Amino acid sequence: MDAVFWLSMTLACLLGAMSPGPSLAVIGSITVNQGRLAGIISALAHGLAIGTFALLTALGLVVVLSRYAGAFNLVQLGGCVYLTWMALKLLFAATPKQPFNQDSNKGSSNSSGRAQVTKSKWAAARDGFLIALINPKILLFFSALFSQFVSLDSELWVKLLMAAIAGTVDALWYMLVAVVISQPAALARYQKSGPWLNKVFGILLLLIVAGIVIEFVG
Repeated sequence: MDAVFWLSMTLACLLGAMSPGPSLAVIGSITVNQGRLAGIISALAHGLAIGTFALLTALGLVVVLSRYAGAFNLVQLGGCVYLTWMALKLLFAATPKQPFNQDSNKGSSNSSGRAQVTKSKWAAARDGFLIALINPKILLFFSALFSQFVSLDSELWVKLLMAAIAGTVDALWYMLVAVVISQPAALARYQKSGPWLNKVFGILLLLIVAGIVIEFVG
C-alpha cells in the first residue's frame, strides 16, 4: 500500500461525501433549525454510520447483501419511508416564534430546558446516523468503491483503516458544512427564510424518494 493508494481512496470518499443528496438536506436543515452544535453532532453521527458501512463493505458483508434482491429491496423500502417522514416533517414544520440563537442554550438553567437541549442533541445524532444508514445509494457507492481497493487477501488493518478514513472524511465534510451554514451572518439569512428552506429541503427529499421509487419500479 503506497501513498497513491491511500490518497486515491481518500479522494474518492471525499467526492462521495460532497455529492448532493438527502444527507446534505437533512444536516443542513438540522443546522438551520437547531444550530451549529446540533449540526456538528449530526455530522459526527453521519460519519459514524458511513464508517460502519465502509467496514461492513470491506469485510464483504454489504456486497453479499447487495446480491440478494429481497434484502436490498427491504433496505430501499425502509429508506424511502424514512426519507418521506423527514420530508413531511420539514414541509409541515411549524414556524418558530423567534429565531434560533446559538447561545440560547447557555441560559437554560432549569431542568426542562436542559432536558429539551439533550433531547434535541439526541434527535440530531439519530437523524444524522439514520439518514446515512438507510440510504441505499451509500450501499451501492461503497460496494463499487471498495471493490476497487479491497481484495480477498487484504489485511484486517487495511480494511479497518479504510473504514476509519471513510467515516472521518465524511464527518469532517459535513462538520464543515454545518460550520459554514451556522456562521452568524449566514445563519441569520437562513433563519429569516427558515420556513421556505424547510419546504425546499422537504421537496428535495421527496424528489429523491421519487427517483428511488422510479428506479425500483423500472
